[in-house]
Amino acid sequence: MEKEKELIKLLISPPGDTLKEHLDFIGMKPNELAEKMNESEESIQDLICGKEVVTAEIAAKLESVLHIPASFWQNREKEYRQQLFNSGFGI
Repeated sequence: MEKEKELIKLLISPPGDTLKEHLDFIGMKPNELAEKMNESEESIQDLICGKEVVTAEIAAKLESVLHIPASFWQNREKEYRQQLFNSGFGI
């Protein structure tokens, strides 16, 4: 049962997965994004790993730098947290 729960958790994709894929696609490093967003590199890495929540402020900064609507990032975050909750991992 515990292995099954861990597998489910691995299959749930945080918004950071999408962010990392986009950064790779456009050839931008996380430290470059951090600089452009005026955020620490650690907070961007935490965002990518799903440890940091995509707040309205972060979503707006992502929109400003990456030209992907803030609503997209906020919806990704909401869906991710809902999947965690529905899978019994809480928020």
